[in-house]
Amino acid sequence: MHRFDITHGQFRSRLDRILEFLKIPGTLAARVLLVAGLLIALALMFPRGESLELEFKVGAIWAQKDLIAPFAFPIFRDDREYGRDVAEAKQKVLQVFERDTLVATRQLQRLDDFFRRTAEAVRVSRQYQHDIRRGDVAAIEDSVLFDRLSTSLDIPFTPREWDLLSAVDANGGLGRMRDRIAAVLRELYGVGIVDRTKGTVVPAEIALRRGNTEEVHSISRHYDHNDVVSLLETRLLQQYRTNNDTLGLSYKIAVVHAVPNIRFSEAATVQAMTTAIDAIPRTIGYVQENERVVSKHERITAETRLKLESLRRIKAERGPASDNVFQLIGTTLHVTIVIILYGIYLYLFRKRIFTNNRKLALIALLILMEGAFAYLSRELDVTTPIEYLIAVPAAAMLLTIIFDSRVGFYGTVIIAFVVAGIRGNDYSIALASMVAGALSVYSVRDMKNRTQLFRSLGFIFTGYATAIVALGMERYEPASVIIEQLTFALANAVVSPVLTYGLLIFLERVFKVTTDLTLMELAHFNHPLLRMLAEKTPGTYHHSMSIASLAEAAAASVGANEVLVRVGAYFHDIGKVEKPTYFVENQKGSRSRHDKLSPRMSSLIIAAHVKDGITLAREYKLPEEVIDFIPMHHGTTRIDYFYNKALKLAESSEDETKLDEINEQDYRYPGPKPQTRETGIMMLADAVEAAVRTIEEPTPQRLADAIDELVKRRLDEGELDECPLTLSDLTKIKGAFLGVLVGIYHTRVKYPEAPKPPRIRKPRPKPMPQAPDGMTSSPDVSADSSGEQ
Repeated sequence: MHRFDITHGQFRSRLDRILEFLKIPGTLAARVLLVAGLLIALALMFPRGESLELEFKVGAIWAQKDLIAPFAFPIFRDDREYGRDVAEAKQKVLQVFERDTLVATRQLQRLDDFFRRTAEAVRVSRQYQHDIRRGDVAAIEDSVLFDRLSTSLDIPFTPREWDLLSAVDANGGLGRMRDRIAAVLRELYGVGIVDRTKGTVVPAEIALRRGNTEEVHSISRHYDHNDVVSLLETRLLQQYRTNNDTLGLSYKIAVVHAVPNIRFSEAATVQAMTTAIDAIPRTIGYVQENERVVSKHERITAETRLKLESLRRIKAERGPASDNVFQLIGTTLHVTIVIILYGIYLYLFRKRIFTNNRKLALIALLILMEGAFAYLSRELDVTTPIEYLIAVPAAAMLLTIIFDSRVGFYGTVIIAFVVAGIRGNDYSIALASMVAGALSVYSVRDMKNRTQLFRSLGFIFTGYATAIVALGMERYEPASVIIEQLTFALANAVVSPVLTYGLLIFLERVFKVTTDLTLMELAHFNHPLLRMLAEKTPGTYHHSMSIASLAEAAAASVGANEVLVRVGAYFHDIGKVEKPTYFVENQKGSRSRHDKLSPRMSSLIIAAHVKDGITLAREYKLPEEVIDFIPMHHGTTRIDYFYNKALKLAESSEDETKLDEINEQDYRYPGPKPQTRETGIMMLADAVEAAVRTIEEPTPQRLADAIDELVKRRLDEGELDECPLTLSDLTKIKGAFLGVLVGIYHTRVKYPEAPKPPRIRKPRPKPMPQAPDGMTSSPDVSADSSGEQ
């Protein structure tokens, strides 16, 4: 027995072998299948079997040459008008009921048979009771016979009801009960019992057939089930006024035998509807061969439009099957031309999107979604301009927010062409969608939070309104038509931001894309990881904030993603929270914890913050674009301090083999090297910020020299080989670094010290006259003992 069930892994392995045999990379094969699926799906949405180059809007000008009928054809009525007539005809058709004249005879015979068997069962029951009293063994046979007779009846009776039947029969009452019930049944069947409740029959008249004759009756002339119940209760109550038990028993028997004799005929009703529909004319005229259908520069009227649509329909019906194949091929080429232009743009100017199958699938999904909206707007049989509900602005805003404004704008143009093609080359909706979509791109290109989506409402409506009014005035359309179109455009302007808001969250999670909105939300300092970084590693936190300023300025200078670089700088060293005191910026004392460790162990601890940071980032569900900054900002650089320390220890050791045991790779970060401009900028900013803190007098010249040296070193080490930064970019980055650092370490004016307050000169004491005995008296004020004035 063959097994066809294979695991996903086995299927993937077999597919890889096939692709390897065909020399096709797996990602390229998936990309080709994705694009082919999109083209086929869109091609199938295009109209089939009709001339697509014609636009039949009433009021438009026929810009082509005179159209002459190549053959005679009927002019078909407008589909909506014909549909309304069909609906009215169906409503006018009466439901058909058929009267079965044999039902009354059958039911009366059934009633007679029922009472005959009931009377026999009652007789056997009395005999059984008699045999029981006598103790006769024949009671067993009577019991079996009674069970057989009672179960053969259509109505089950309780023991009490059997006793009541026996009592009625003793007085000859069963025959009278049968006659009374039969009289009521004849009355019911004479009027007729319908098999439906009167309230469900619309209209209230029915077509009643009896054999080959048909009459129109009001449904109220006949009885339904509710009427039968009411009439039975009334008639039987008149016979058994004082005997409720007998009344209930007779009602139980009568209601079972009162079955409908007027039944609804679905087949006859459908046939009547078909006949009524066939009577409705499908055409309103005829065009002869070589007759002019429309002249060049002639305004298309409602009658001309019907002729054009009729000609298109007849051509489709008369065309051979091969024409459909050719048309499908042409439609596929049409779609391919439109989509391939977008693909060329992505390949030349957005290669990161072109080589990412997940992002291509997202773009394909948005195009397919808009194509489906256009297909529904064409297929729905409504007279309102629902084409203005096609949410092209929603796709435009999503492309802009997820990627950038240029991808959004070019995508809007492509989607507008696709929508127009699916709607039969509808130029009006193409122009309106393009203008509204372009303005919506402008409105969301610099979004700071998700709620700013709703400011696009005014831009979208302005775009639609401009196109609608312009085309309406050009075509002399009535004001009522323009207002109706504007109403639907306003609804689109309201729905598109809401749809964008909801789909954005869905697409971010499903396709794992990181938008600037997500990054802006991560940049808030209340993020748990940033709070943890500030609490456990204040030095690293300050270092990250400083790097963010440097990296953001550098990114702005070369046109890189400033928000991504800033957020990457915030989180690039989060791994240091695991062992904060092993990093110099977080050490509070003069002694280092590395003093007691070997250089190799110290380098392992230092390098481990990369792995710890990635683990923490994934635990807190940071986007992969942000996680890339953690390993790439170091690349594969060497931890020089501990490498040089290991060399010195080995050289001072008496063991000569120690020097040979040192492996340089053990002192390098695991990588990978920076792969994007943003991570390359981050590597340079991290190195520059750490280096300038060691400069004693950071003059602009010294800062410039330090920046040049560090950038040249990273360039010589090959750390920037795998990122797309050019030499021109590096020059701009160095200038941006210098501008920020000069602002931080600018020379301050040394203010002079405040002058000391002058001392108050004290008066000297006057000399005292000599006393007779040569003694002097004490002075009133003593001199300053210090001798300072």
